[in-house]
Amino acid sequence: MPLRRSRIPGPLRPARGRARGRGAALLAAAWVAAVPAIGAAPRSAAADAPRRAALSVSVSPARAQCFTDRVEVTGTLAPHQQVDVGAEREGLKAAQILARPLDIVTAGQALARLVPADGPESAAVTVRAPVAGVVLRSQGTVGQPVSPRQGPMFQLIAGGELDLVAEAPLADLGRIRLDQPVTVRALGGAEIQGRVRRIDPAAEPAAQVGRLRIGLGANPDLRTGTFARGVVTVGRRCGVGVSYSAVQYEPDGTIVQVVAGDRIETRQVSVGLLDGTDAEILSGLSEADLVVVRAGPFVREGDLVEPIQAGAAR
Repeated sequence: MPLRRSRIPGPLRPARGRARGRGAALLAAAWVAAVPAIGAAPRSAAADAPRRAALSVSVSPARAQCFTDRVEVTGTLAPHQQVDVGAEREGLKAAQILARPLDIVTAGQALARLVPADGPESAAVTVRAPVAGVVLRSQGTVGQPVSPRQGPMFQLIAGGELDLVAEAPLADLGRIRLDQPVTVRALGGAEIQGRVRRIDPAAEPAAQVGRLRIGLGANPDLRTGTFARGVVTVGRRCGVGVSYSAVQYEPDGTIVQVVAGDRIETRQVSVGLLDGTDAEILSGLSEADLVVVRAGPFVREGDLVEPIQAGAAR
């Protein structure tokens, strides 16, 4: 006997309609909840984001400071005045050599005793120092003939005074003046003080250098021919100074970042002389401006910061 498909009794059919009605109502409620109410102001992302914490930065006030303008030079030590001494006539030989290199001698002191090569020793001639100073060279040998044609027997450094014969870049030579102070350090020696004694008007355009002499006076620790460096003080001025680490060189110019209140400000500045780790600021800053000691890309214009005095404990 064939099966028949059962049908839902008539009284139960309206229940499907009620289920559909409840589903539509739920969908409508969900749609209304998803759409913002008309007239309500939307919340910005900035309002929902947490307030950025102040960044601690090390600062130091710009200060009054004096800067020294310098020119560096290099060269070798040489006698300020060299005096040559020797036989004044032919036909003599050295009987005694009484002075050697580095000996300190007085004016009139005997340096050598010469005798005729073929005559009695009673006709001896004494070679004397014409000035006080230091023996630079002694070239006589006992028993050997001496002659004016052979050159001097002795070379003396008059007064023992030495100069630094130095070279300076042509661009800087015009700033050097007579009697300006110079700090000189010879190779392997200590610093000594000198003064510009002479500026050579001749220059070497090919090498772009000029020459000058720096007087060092008499110093037994110095030796001729020794390499030395000098720093000529050509000027001095006072103004505003900051740590050089605070200076940034940007494509648009040179800047220094300062703290005004609790915000970063960027200042365009003009830098002058450098002195060790400090820089002279010609314009853009005033004394007591709080300068970010180590400026860099981690702080920008308008950033909120907490300034901490350099060297101070938090």
